[in-house]
Amino acid sequence: MNFNLVQRDGLIYYRFPLLEQYPEIVHGVLGRQGGVSHPPFDSLNLSFSVGDQIERVRTNRRLVRETLGVEEMVSVGQVHGNNVLILTTREYQAAGAEVQGIDILITNLPGLGLLIKQADCQAVLLYDPDVKAIANIHCGWRGNVQNILGQAVAQLRAVFNSRPERLLAAISPSLGPCCAEFVNYRVEWPESFWPFQAKPTYFDLWEISRHQLETAGVQPKNIQIAGLCTRCHESEFFSYRRDKITGRGATVIALAEKIR
Repeated sequence: MNFNLVQRDGLIYYRFPLLEQYPEIVHGVLGRQGGVSHPPFDSLNLSFSVGDQIERVRTNRRLVRETLGVEEMVSVGQVHGNNVLILTTREYQAAGAEVQGIDILITNLPGLGLLIKQADCQAVLLYDPDVKAIANIHCGWRGNVQNILGQAVAQLRAVFNSRPERLLAAISPSLGPCCAEFVNYRVEWPESFWPFQAKPTYFDLWEISRHQLETAGVQPKNIQIAGLCTRCHESEFFSYRRDKITGRGATVIALAEKIR
């Protein structure tokens, strides 16, 4: 498990050693505990669109901002596509309505947290230490089929002249090879994915993402996988596959306004 657990202000979250060595990076993978939401969204639900009370979600998000020390957070309406929202100016509505149809968030603005909601899908964090730009990507299996990770690397290169070989990548807790069953994979997935079967009809989505990052130019030594299955760890993470009606956790990354 490539993860450090942190308990602060009643919240439990995890940090990647790969990113912890950079003091200008604030990040955390939030567990499901420490919030105010009631079952079946208990308790740190961070999504407005699952049926939870809006004020409880707002309280949970405030708790996350305060715990991580992030002044503002941006989230979007995720749709398992590969569209990108690039934030390079302060002309955005961090506290307003979510922009719909987005699964890649990119910024170079200090103090702005990029929040990706999860309940089995991966959040993949990218950081360019040379140009100080970050990305947070919502990557489910449909995103893998569309090579959303390659798209995110290409966007960083196009907008910020990032060199893929310098990027750092971290893959959050998500559906593991123990639980990622796809009985219709011959129809849903390209044949190039089929060798990633951990056992018949079960696939290693973590390794698919690693392969796509490496194909995009990210160095193997710069990729870290959490290695925690959200479906298996019921007390720690939300899981749509396990519970269907449930909350959403989140992974957040930001560039610090002040180096701590």
